[in-house]
Amino acid sequence: MGALGTRPDRQVRLRVPVGFEPRVWAKQAYAAYTQHPFKDFSVNACPGAGKTKFAVMLAYNELRRGTIDRIDIVGPSVHICDQWMREFASWGLALDPENAHESNDCVGRVFTYQRLGMDVNSFIARDRRRTLVILDEVHHAGDSKTWGEALRLVYGAAHRRLMLSGTPFRSDNNPIPFVRYQDGDSGLSVSDYTYGYGEALRDGYCAPLYFPHHDGEFEWERDGKSFSASFSTFLERNLEADRLRTALEPSGAYVQGLLREAHAQLMELRQTHPAAAGILFGRDVENVQQLADTMRQMTGIQPVIVTNDLTEAGSLIREFREARTPWIVSVKMISEGVDIPRLRVGVFLSNVRTELFFRQAAGRLVRLVQGLEDQSGYLYIPSDPRLVRYAVEMQTERKHFLELRQKLLEGELELLAAQREDRASDSEDVPYRFLRSQGNRVGVIDSGPPASGDGQGLFDFTVEMMPELLEPVPAAPAPAAAPLLHEQKDRIRKRGGRISSLVNDVSARHGLSFRQVHGRLNRSQGVRSQSECTLDQLLEREQWLEKWLRQGSL
Repeated sequence: MGALGTRPDRQVRLRVPVGFEPRVWAKQAYAAYTQHPFKDFSVNACPGAGKTKFAVMLAYNELRRGTIDRIDIVGPSVHICDQWMREFASWGLALDPENAHESNDCVGRVFTYQRLGMDVNSFIARDRRRTLVILDEVHHAGDSKTWGEALRLVYGAAHRRLMLSGTPFRSDNNPIPFVRYQDGDSGLSVSDYTYGYGEALRDGYCAPLYFPHHDGEFEWERDGKSFSASFSTFLERNLEADRLRTALEPSGAYVQGLLREAHAQLMELRQTHPAAAGILFGRDVENVQQLADTMRQMTGIQPVIVTNDLTEAGSLIREFREARTPWIVSVKMISEGVDIPRLRVGVFLSNVRTELFFRQAAGRLVRLVQGLEDQSGYLYIPSDPRLVRYAVEMQTERKHFLELRQKLLEGELELLAAQREDRASDSEDVPYRFLRSQGNRVGVIDSGPPASGDGQGLFDFTVEMMPELLEPVPAAPAPAAAPLLHEQKDRIRKRGGRISSLVNDVSARHGLSFRQVHGRLNRSQGVRSQSECTLDQLLEREQWLEKWLRQGSL
């Protein structure tokens, strides 16, 4: 990570569209970015704080200032990449989601970590343009060695790198590319700006969360032996996994009691917030289907089901966001980065008990709805000691602690062992049988506003760096909601559309293959493929094909 060659002028004029009011923390973070001497800048802001809007504001202003030439976004999922495109479009900027070399009417590209890892060479820059790359939920870059290596190869020479995360800690030993650590490749990660849940709650940017938690009595059979335990019972790790599996059985009275109470809470909220919705976090695709069936049988309401094996998952999430359907059920599709402000109630029925996943799930319930007086969210959880501890610590800022593999914390080793045992207990070769579950509420953990208004506490890094003149001035008005640029292009070039029909006619009349027809058009327009055409070039392409048919040549 090298220092930048020049230091930007301290007196930055912040430009935003008419009607957009940047949050104080976003202005502070951008001020810190403009004064940062290195190319890497990491921001840890809790879910609901407005990370995406902050990053788009930063990118827009850096383009206007002339400090960068283009922007790349790398995100954890196709749906989240779509959200990035829509946010940029609201600022009058278009991103290209399909080409390794963006079309000329786009300011850059947007794609997933997975896609980057599958096609590294095509994404490497072939020119000297100064690129700002935004790595969203950057902890995902440590999920795969291939993804991390791809990021280093493609963006090792990027002009600036902005790294965003709401939960920048991991349960493994994989370093995150471009993230700085206190002791080189180990120790605490260093965040250049941190804005936690406590601060967001204090500033009114996030809703307060409540965690009703339920204990119970759980009975199961293994190897012909019967077992009975509650969450307060100390068990060996393999039996602990059995207990959780028994508790999460959709046909058991324990889960049904949680669902019944959560549904009653949601119906109460819908009296003053008619669009309020709830989400069930399940353990796998089969379990999600069973939970949806149980909810339908109990309430007469069919929940929306979203799993990663559904090709239409993204569109289902978008439709649910704008609808008034009460319930949605998912495994991990809505655990991170997905913005559905009307979600007010959640039920945590997943066997994934990492703090990362728990905070991601809780983060779905803290978004604010404009004009609503009571914004409280409710996440129903089993009284599993690990989950209860996470709920109690929700106001504690956490950072990614990385140690050498032989020095991993004992608690993380226990977690990894428990996860392995969870998988083992799910095997059909292991003789396990559910017998009974019965639940009762133990209490409610209140994650309300902090008692002190002392600011960012331990992570108050950058307030003093804020230039006094960093005040918003009007920029171009935000355009009205319209189809994204690539969606407009898709309608023009779709199979059976006008261009497709004209190419077919030219091919038939002149004895050329479709590839030959497109090849001549590409050379004439200076593009490598039709997908790289700008919107104007697609309209021009249509005119050229008509001319070709009339005059016999281009």
